[in-house]
Amino acid sequence: MALPLAVAFAPGAHVEPFDPIRDCRALYKLAVRCLQFSPLVGLDHELFVGRAQGTLEEVSPLHYGITIDLTGTDTLHGEITTFALHLHDFFKGTAIIAIAPTFGAAWALSRYSASGAPRIIINRQEIIPALSPLPVASLRIPATSIDLLRDVGIAHIGDLTYLPRHTIAQRFGKFVTYRLDQAFGDLEERLHTVEETKRYNASRIFEPPLTHRKSIVISIHSLFQNVTNKLKASKRSAKYFHLAIHDTAQSSIYREFSLASATDDIGHLTAIIEPIIDNMSFSGEIREIAITARQIEATRSEQKSLSPTPHKEEPDSREKKELLNTFSVRIGKERLLFAKLNQSYIPERSFSYHSAADALSVTSVHENIPHYTLHERPSHLLAEPEEITTISMLPDKPPSFIQWRGKKLKILTGIGPERISPEWWGDNLAKDVGVTRDYFKIQDECGRWLWVFRDQTTHTWFLHGMWV
Repeated sequence: MALPLAVAFAPGAHVEPFDPIRDCRALYKLAVRCLQFSPLVGLDHELFVGRAQGTLEEVSPLHYGITIDLTGTDTLHGEITTFALHLHDFFKGTAIIAIAPTFGAAWALSRYSASGAPRIIINRQEIIPALSPLPVASLRIPATSIDLLRDVGIAHIGDLTYLPRHTIAQRFGKFVTYRLDQAFGDLEERLHTVEETKRYNASRIFEPPLTHRKSIVISIHSLFQNVTNKLKASKRSAKYFHLAIHDTAQSSIYREFSLASATDDIGHLTAIIEPIIDNMSFSGEIREIAITARQIEATRSEQKSLSPTPHKEEPDSREKKELLNTFSVRIGKERLLFAKLNQSYIPERSFSYHSAADALSVTSVHENIPHYTLHERPSHLLAEPEEITTISMLPDKPPSFIQWRGKKLKILTGIGPERISPEWWGDNLAKDVGVTRDYFKIQDECGRWLWVFRDQTTHTWFLHGMWV
């Protein structure tokens, strides 16, 4: 019904906008809590598909449920009726519970049977009598199949039990018989299980509290060692570590260690955090220290070579990653930039800078980048070409004099021109690079080599770089 009408019926109701992503996450967390009852807990297939395809808005609320596989848990939970009441209390009476030999039967009973006490079916022989009065929609079949069945007077599951299976498949589709066989236990149904998110943390409460600095530092290092051991045992590494120190006066100290690449090496981690810990001041009595690792990644083991002879190190060597991690913590990840070569011969478009957060995506892409020798491109490129005044005898000759930043420089020799035309393909023809340039390499009276070009459209000269 419309929201105003619903509020009129229930004036004290709490109204909140529908957020399918938030609800799906909350349901997943609730399903993880149910792992205490069974190692196999899952959600509906439709919910998993909607989550993967980004169509959660189209998923019916009937599919927002939890399925618990109780196979082999009899000795743990005891009598099934007692367990059903315990499960009812676990959800504080807000869930409709049904227990059956098949997932399909339990799903149908929990969604379409009368609410109240948990519905329980022990034997497969009880499935057909229990499902017969339920509507055919409880078989989880498409709306088109439900309409076809309704057109011929089939409204309940019991009506289908009198028809041959091949007739049902021919007239209403094989999916109807497929769901029917799953509900009756003739076909096994797959369960989309959930997994508990493993947390990598370590904490310690001190009684009596710590007062000596040396004891505090040793405890911090010990907890970091504990976390890295957990990461190694699970073949995981982390890019972010959070340190929290709480004292008896209810004040806290927090430190964050954000790395450029994930690590599980306590030696490397100690080298990074030790200078920071040495500069920390601890006041009062320390009651608790906690360390949490986040941004977890799988550890990749790479075999460098099958040959016993030494080989050249890869660009992304372990030493390089450790150096970048140190820079990331010392100066901040936002200040750590990576240069990447691009497929362009326009000087200012031939490279770009990326933050440390994009380091993995930048370094993992191998492209065929054009290579230039040190003599073809200047070692220092100006952020923006600077306009200069020149004296040139001919358009295709280097200038004899240039005036740059208020100084007049005499040119001894020049090499060129090298013509660079605009990139006409794709969307690369931008206004700032959509001109033809003639580049010259010139040497001034001080022996310095400069890189200048002449705009062929406006005939203006610019200085773009220099060899230093």
